[in-house]
Amino acid sequence: MTAPEPPPGSPPAVATGLPRLRAHLGDPLHRTSYLLLVGAGAGSLLGFLFWGLAARGYPARVVGLNSTAIAAMMLVSGICQLGMKPVLVRYLPTAGHMVRAFVLRTYALTVAISVVLGSAAAITSELWSPSLGFLAREPGWFAGFAFSTALWTIFTLQDSVLTALKAVPLVPISNSAYSLVKLAVLLAVIGLLPFSGPFVAWNLPLLATVALVTYYVFRRLIPRYSSASDPKSSIDRRQVISLARGNYGGTLFGLVAVMLLPILITNAEGAEQTAFFYVPWTVSIGLQLVALSTTTSLTVEAALDESGLRQLTRRTLVTTMWLVVPLAAGSALAAPWILAAFGSSYATEGATLLALLAISAVPNVLQTLGLTVARHQHRGRLVLVIQGAQCVVTLGLSALLLPPYGIEGVGMAWLLSQAFVAIGVLAGPLRPLLLTRAGDRDREPRNEVG
Repeated sequence: MTAPEPPPGSPPAVATGLPRLRAHLGDPLHRTSYLLLVGAGAGSLLGFLFWGLAARGYPARVVGLNSTAIAAMMLVSGICQLGMKPVLVRYLPTAGHMVRAFVLRTYALTVAISVVLGSAAAITSELWSPSLGFLAREPGWFAGFAFSTALWTIFTLQDSVLTALKAVPLVPISNSAYSLVKLAVLLAVIGLLPFSGPFVAWNLPLLATVALVTYYVFRRLIPRYSSASDPKSSIDRRQVISLARGNYGGTLFGLVAVMLLPILITNAEGAEQTAFFYVPWTVSIGLQLVALSTTTSLTVEAALDESGLRQLTRRTLVTTMWLVVPLAAGSALAAPWILAAFGSSYATEGATLLALLAISAVPNVLQTLGLTVARHQHRGRLVLVIQGAQCVVTLGLSALLLPPYGIEGVGMAWLLSQAFVAIGVLAGPLRPLLLTRAGDRDREPRNEVG
């Protein structure tokens, strides 16, 4: 028996829905966003499992000290990256024959700085965080901290290289593989390394991941990309240096605001409270990666289509909010149950904090979008102002609210700082793109250097 014909004029749902879905996923802006989001989501989920296993296998004090050491390593690495992640995404797509030299010099410089500053941070650990003094006293910790800092630098930058050179499918593959191996290593060392297990498991898989991806980038990806690019294409060194300078200053502010909080809590409240803070903090970072993924795609597509910035920005905002708002609301409402996976004490101490951090992911969308637009327009000073304001407000409010409210006070400070900066970027760099008519060109900011 054949199916009855649909009434005249009624469009078939499947016939219209599937082409529309294919067109949506075929759009480079959305396809890149979702691939990056898959990688970020897989990393966040497996990171959730990683810390859940660590919380079950180690005392809260050990989890707190290891998470603080990892945060310190990532902070130092972030400083050594020189703010080059968005710079690579912004300029590599149009670098042409200069791609290899651009990537190679970036890697060489940042790795050299990472080894030096990683070693210096470990040696001086008793000065900036007495609880981490073992980084200086124990040779294994000293060498592991310095070497891991350099590996984390390349691991972080290589995602930007893959994204800029249109090899985005490799980002979720490499990140997921790293996270799976990290989880397997933790399972293997819980009984063997009673104190350093989480730190070792976090960093040991970096070696293989960085080696494999670096080989592919220089032996396969860059030659193929260079041969297909316009031989006359190049990049404006003045624009690159200007944006890198302003973005680096802004990145330092952002790193201080994000990575210094666990160290601040360890010094003020102790390692156990740091563990109760770090787990909700890790979950909330996963929510912020949604906006980072979609705006990274915006950077690549806008670099290839300068005239389409307005429409690309609006489409990115709509897509990101559709994803972030329900995720943030669900995480806030389910906070006690999410943290119960780590143990009852984590749910009791961190549920309110997680709810505050989850809600802050919504204004964070506007902040991240504003930074992306500023970078696209080569406005390095504006990047510095946005991230500097967020850092100052976050740390200032945290210093005020941490003593009376504990780790929940830090959550309040983070939410208020995100809302404050979101209002600023909406009234500033985003206003001409989101709040003015398409034909109103007079009020759009010009691309500028500095």
